[in-house]
Amino acid sequence: MAGDWQPSVNASAHHTDRYANTELTVRRGQAFTITLYFNRQKHPGESLAFVTEIGPSPSEAHRTRAVFNLSEVGPSGWRAAQGPSESGYMTFIITSPPNAIIGRYNLILQVNSGNKIFSRFLGQFVILFNPWCPGDDVYITNENERQEYVLNENGIIFVGNAKYIEARGWYYGQFQDHILNICLTMLDLSLYYRQDPALDVSRRGDPKYVGRVISSMINGNDNDNGVLLGKWQGSFHSHENPSRWDGSVVILQKWRQDNYKPVQYGQCWVFAGVMCTVLRCLGIPTRLVSNFNSAHDVDRNLSIDKYYDSSGKSLNISKDSTWDYHVWNESWFIRPDLGTRYNGWQVLDATPQEQSKGLFQCGPASVVAIKEGDVDLDYDTLFVYTEVNADCNRWIVYNDGTKKRVYCDTEIIGRFISTKAVGSNSRVDITYNYKYAEGSPEERRVYKKALAKIFGSHITEGHTTSPRERPAEAMRNPGISGKFKLAEPPVFGKDINLILILNNLSTDHKTVKIDISASSVLYTRRAVAEILKANTSVDLGSKQGKHIRLKIPYAYYGKYLTTDKRIQVTALCEVMHMHGVKLLVEKTIILEDTNIIIKVNNSLTDTLKREKELNILPKAQERSRIYFEFTPRRTGPLQLQVDFSCDKFSHVKGFVTIAVAAA
Repeated sequence: MAGDWQPSVNASAHHTDRYANTELTVRRGQAFTITLYFNRQKHPGESLAFVTEIGPSPSEAHRTRAVFNLSEVGPSGWRAAQGPSESGYMTFIITSPPNAIIGRYNLILQVNSGNKIFSRFLGQFVILFNPWCPGDDVYITNENERQEYVLNENGIIFVGNAKYIEARGWYYGQFQDHILNICLTMLDLSLYYRQDPALDVSRRGDPKYVGRVISSMINGNDNDNGVLLGKWQGSFHSHENPSRWDGSVVILQKWRQDNYKPVQYGQCWVFAGVMCTVLRCLGIPTRLVSNFNSAHDVDRNLSIDKYYDSSGKSLNISKDSTWDYHVWNESWFIRPDLGTRYNGWQVLDATPQEQSKGLFQCGPASVVAIKEGDVDLDYDTLFVYTEVNADCNRWIVYNDGTKKRVYCDTEIIGRFISTKAVGSNSRVDITYNYKYAEGSPEERRVYKKALAKIFGSHITEGHTTSPRERPAEAMRNPGISGKFKLAEPPVFGKDINLILILNNLSTDHKTVKIDISASSVLYTRRAVAEILKANTSVDLGSKQGKHIRLKIPYAYYGKYLTTDKRIQVTALCEVMHMHGVKLLVEKTIILEDTNIIIKVNNSLTDTLKREKELNILPKAQERSRIYFEFTPRRTGPLQLQVDFSCDKFSHVKGFVTIAVAAA
């Protein structure tokens, strides 16, 4: 007996025709067709049945084994029907249930003849989640969204900071060589599988379970053969700087080639990019989300505390932090465990920040639950709620160790929450999905609701350090305002010119002592090295404003910058004769890189390489041009990425999306 899996017809119908693997790959809840060729006629009294098995110990109790007779619907939900057939062959239409376990199955034909059963192994096939099937938990109604969140191999990651948002290209490549097998192997390497293989496999029909397992496996912090190790400071010598990566495929393939040893190194956008590849590959609609001014609240009290010395230098003494941006994933599926209100986008985060139930994993947390302050709901909703809602406190630490809070901002955390638009490279602001407008009655209600769930329904001032619940006189108004302004765009390799603008808000004369500090920092705002320290004083008359100019020479900052190319400048302004009343002014500067311009014409003649390295020798103040040719492998959108490095700076990136038409 021989079989024809009809791979072309089935793959087209199941939207799996772009996978590079050759075995049959279909989506659950949808029929697929196979043809079996027999060397004899079916005998009277014989009946046919099929058996599907998945996992190391298939059992009907765990739903990892199903036996279903022809033209009958058994308790498993699997069914088979006979299609057009002739004397030498029979065609069968097999349908899996819409909640079938995803993964690689064995398919077996049973021939029942009297009291005897003859079994014949037919081969293996893969079942994935099905966003096109209304009965599937991951069903998404809009076809354009299915094309974007499941089938698009090209992505955009938004980075930078709240005042300077940049777009970075990322290649997901979920259909490329070996990627599907890597994703299935990832599930089998997890600690969940090692603890109880049969139970783990039986739960793989649930997208929230699969998403949570994958969030733990993208990072390697649990000694679980995870894909990536994270590193945010120090040297990346002999390993890859996270800024080097432009896509997921090379990372996942390297992980496989190195026998599933974690790849070094990743940071938040890398973890999110790789997880998006894995989840889209398995059929779960997924997108990347960037949260600007993202809080990492270690003690989970809805307050981020940042400390400075008396001269304004940032001190790394708090476990809390505020990242310029943080990137996580949203996946689309229903939440029967929580109720229909919480269906839709769910946050999953593979970046190893805090442990959840003993592992570095995060989510799925319902975006609706986050917005409504339902921080007690599974999974990790409180942690994500804090990332977009925490208060930001600034403290001065004096030489004697005493601390004084000089600043509080209840609105700065969780700004410009962004994702890529469907069908284009535009940025879409989805902040309103996560939170009501700052200061609105709804936002106040939700915040108090979250506090009550954290600290109990009867909140007193002693239960929380949140300034929203403290008396207003906790910080005295200094009567002045200040801000930093760049005199010109900050370009790497050039001096930085800043203006500190101070304004007297009252009619009283004021003398202001100013301590200025500048440090190179990471995108997590952790200080790396102090590069400048200065002090001065100014007199401000009634309602008067003054400009104080500041220069940071390239000779000061050049050798201290990381690949994040960030400098944080602070001015601690003390109004004299007001008993220590101070104003803290702060600005993070992102240095602009060399400009890369990519132009494409239609003379594309050479075979496309996965990666092409070109050497150039540009001179100072010179524009260099590089020409190369390639031939796209398929029609549709194609993302061309450029990564430029030299002895002075590295990983200057650019990308362009090309629409490839049929030849």
